[in-house]
Amino acid sequence: MKNIKKIMLLKFYFLASVSMLLFSACSNDEGGSSSSGKLAVTGISKSVIDDPLVEGDRQVDVPTDVINAGNTYIIRGSGFATLQSISFNGLESSFNPTLVTDNVIVISVDQDTPYFNEMDELKIVTKIGTLKYTVKVRPPSPTISGFPINPNPGDIITIKGEYFLRPIVNFGTTAVEPISSTLTEITVKVPADILYKKLSVTNVSGTTVAGQTFGSAIYDDAYTSLRSYDGLWDATNPYDTAYDKDPKQGSKSISWKAGQWNGLYIGIDNSKFDISKYKGIRISLKGQNSGSVGVFINGNDKIKPVINFSSDWTYVEILFNTLDSPTELTQITFQEFGGKEGGNTIFIDDLGLILK
Repeated sequence: MKNIKKIMLLKFYFLASVSMLLFSACSNDEGGSSSSGKLAVTGISKSVIDDPLVEGDRQVDVPTDVINAGNTYIIRGSGFATLQSISFNGLESSFNPTLVTDNVIVISVDQDTPYFNEMDELKIVTKIGTLKYTVKVRPPSPTISGFPINPNPGDIITIKGEYFLRPIVNFGTTAVEPISSTLTEITVKVPADILYKKLSVTNVSGTTVAGQTFGSAIYDDAYTSLRSYDGLWDATNPYDTAYDKDPKQGSKSISWKAGQWNGLYIGIDNSKFDISKYKGIRISLKGQNSGSVGVFINGNDKIKPVINFSSDWTYVEILFNTLDSPTELTQITFQEFGGKEGGNTIFIDDLGLILK
């Protein structure tokens, strides 16, 4: 699977190509501050086409006759300099004026753009007039909001998310026929040999790969078999491992009302996984208030990275090479580090391991 560095490089290449595109367009339209007087669309390109299941297939600025909500497009034509609004199937998408010239509009199509039984219409409004242009508008690529990360072969599981329109489900490279599906849920039977593989869902618009690897969860709506024990430095701190409001992954998270400088520890059964397959720990955190926690492993509090978080979910990766490259993982400890009297209520979700 493609890693974060490749995704960031992709974004860099795209932004660089857009900058060159706009520079060229501005050179050709006398600075881009005035309109040519003719409002027209001559073509539409998708900014990036990149199947996450296929290495080396990235393409930039690819002509298309289909708009998928939630994606970025390059619209070419003329008369765009005084752009006032742009909409798809009646819903306006916000635009950045610095990404508009008289001949080019670079636009991220709103994720909520309607697509079912609609008019398939792009509407551009400028000071010189209004243009309606027919183009097929389709749903975004699927989103995956929850699924059992440590299932057993043969289990019947439910994948939750959005835009599951004619979905194709893969466990690694193994395709599985859905038992049933709606736009927000897919029920499938787990195949054999899924350890160290990832879930992907493909719809009519594209493919999304889940960030978690099968078998890697320490907490996923509940502690998994990778956890051997857990506890608090101060047992009077309220501690709920099945908090069911606003989870990051699945349907539950951990709620811990942590006193100032108090700790939560989780014992890990390292006999149930091969640590050499993993490069670190992943975790999602948020607080009732902005704050921070110190994290250390195996009882060694001399190496304690500090993680800052807000009242929104923050995803963090803690790499083993920053934790003295352990050869085993036996315990993870979180210490309230906000330093405020009274501590903080800290929420923890999607705690697990990151595949190399």
